[in-house]
Amino acid sequence: MSDEAMEKFIEDLLAQPAEGLKTVLPRALNEIRRYGVGKLLQENPDFLGRLLNKLRHADPAELFSRLPGVADQLMELLWAGVSYRAEQGKEMKALLEKAERDIHVNIEASDSPFKGHFMVQKGKILGRAGLLHFKDEDFRFMGPTEVLMDLLTGDLPMGFSNLRLQTAGHSGWVSRIAPLIREMARLLKGARGTAEKIGSGI
Repeated sequence: MSDEAMEKFIEDLLAQPAEGLKTVLPRALNEIRRYGVGKLLQENPDFLGRLLNKLRHADPAELFSRLPGVADQLMELLWAGVSYRAEQGKEMKALLEKAERDIHVNIEASDSPFKGHFMVQKGKILGRAGLLHFKDEDFRFMGPTEVLMDLLTGDLPMGFSNLRLQTAGHSGWVSRIAPLIREMARLLKGARGTAEKIGSGI
């Protein structure tokens, strides 16, 4: 697909009504994977943030439950995008390089197959669909799909005190993980350069 065709493709995707997403999303994620998430984010750095925002207003739990495999596809795309953008962002690179030890975090929806994890290792952030074994996790976020999307995009008004967001793990991890989540949200929204405040997230 040409650059121009992909630009039109993603704008059409983001303009879809909720019902339309159920039809086009599986093909769209496959097309994006073939095109290359790095290339796409070079041209549209805010795409993943816009996509998550679109999905969270389209009953994502019901959508993922009706479309087997799509939640995993989205998680793979999401973490590939975060890893790519982290390489470009000074603030995220600085956070990763300052990490005193490896970090392993699970993210698990209570109402859909939306499950994934990320790890900070050797100055990099990596993530995949699916959960790490509980013995290997340091911290876990749990809650409705929509709430987890709010967390990832920095739009969770009550942050860690939000009663719909549950956590498991020692509270000491919060001070290590919260800055990563904040910076991740900035990158997903296409932020460049100096850190800027986004919403009232964690």
